[in-house]
Amino acid sequence: MPSNNVAEQARGRGRGRGRGRGRERGRGRGRGRGSHNCARNFNEAIGVAKLHLPAPTTCPHCQARLFYHETKDMCCKNGRTDLPPIHSPPELIELFSLETPQGMHFRQHIRAYNHIFSFTSMGVHIDQSLATGGRTFTFRAQGSIYHKIGSLLPNENDRPRYLQLYIYDTDHEVDNRMLENAALDRDVVEKIQQILNRHNPFVQTFHHLAQRQDLLNCKLIIREQAANQRQYSMPSASQVAAIIVGAEDVQNRMGRDIVVQTKHNQLLNIQDCVGYYDPMQYPLLLPYGTYGWDVNSHNNNGRNLTCRDYYAYVLQIRQHAESVLLRGGRLLQQYVVDNYVKIETQKLRYIRSNQPNLRRELYNGLRDSLNVGENSTGNVGRRTILPSTFIGSPRDMHQRYQDAMTLVQKYGKPDIFLTMTCNPN
Repeated sequence: MPSNNVAEQARGRGRGRGRGRGRERGRGRGRGRGSHNCARNFNEAIGVAKLHLPAPTTCPHCQARLFYHETKDMCCKNGRTDLPPIHSPPELIELFSLETPQGMHFRQHIRAYNHIFSFTSMGVHIDQSLATGGRTFTFRAQGSIYHKIGSLLPNENDRPRYLQLYIYDTDHEVDNRMLENAALDRDVVEKIQQILNRHNPFVQTFHHLAQRQDLLNCKLIIREQAANQRQYSMPSASQVAAIIVGAEDVQNRMGRDIVVQTKHNQLLNIQDCVGYYDPMQYPLLLPYGTYGWDVNSHNNNGRNLTCRDYYAYVLQIRQHAESVLLRGGRLLQQYVVDNYVKIETQKLRYIRSNQPNLRRELYNGLRDSLNVGENSTGNVGRRTILPSTFIGSPRDMHQRYQDAMTLVQKYGKPDIFLTMTCNPN
């Protein structure tokens, strides 16, 4: 009997020590992860501490306004990129800034106004669930984006569109544009037409072509920016295009120039690596026909300027700068998405053409194919390997997953998953 009592007391002491160690371990974990959970223990009487971000800074090289933690490499590569501002006529700036009923109508329907004055059509699949309705407008494109240009004159029984509106039946040009969208303000359409007629070199070339008696025998060459032209200077009418009569040979034609036929049933694709890609699609944002980025763009030290660096510089907020790009509203969203797709395309093009420099043999493509269950060597072929530095690639997603699991392993499961939205109004 005494021996049984001693055994029970020993077991009791063992259980007590075990519970004590369990409590100590629990307290240790609590101290490691924080004993106070702001979501579970929220007290409305205490309130939430107000935090203020540090004041934004100004880049000393390009005068761009930078938020906290944004560096000078983001805007101008620490002074290595220097581009002139994108100018606009004062009368067009008024439409972008005045709070009159006409100005507000123009900004509300700016994409429709740009559509009826653009020279090229845009092929894109838009997510209509975000672009329509009473919610905040969001321009989200799915897949690739294409800019296409048609012939100089429409086919029989077809009404003129895009480039053809500047050449065919110019006496009724405003009426033809109003047929695209009857909800637009006719006075605004006439005002924009007068502005572009005075300042846009593409419009001036097309109007000159429309007055020719031998129009049916003419072709039009739309030129990329000449190598000897001062970079990013506003082009003249003779520099953006040239008229060819009959079977005249095309002299000094560069590889990315395009020839527009008088009548043709097929659409020509505008390459995204030419300077006239932007001004032909966005005449309201680039009324002077200012060329955008092309493959020959370079910075101050003579090195090639990447597509990302160009648009990172152009889209910065700068004090005392009248940039209609940043006033574009819904058209700005379209412009940004369009050029973001261009940036990603240039990255993919670089990766595809520089596979040996990226040491793709270290990725061991055959082993990757076997890991996903591909047993036939005939289906493997030659693949383009996307490195983990390309955001959204399989290796990037796998690397992010491993990082997330490492954080959970070290700090434990998260207590709260917080998302934030911003109301632009």
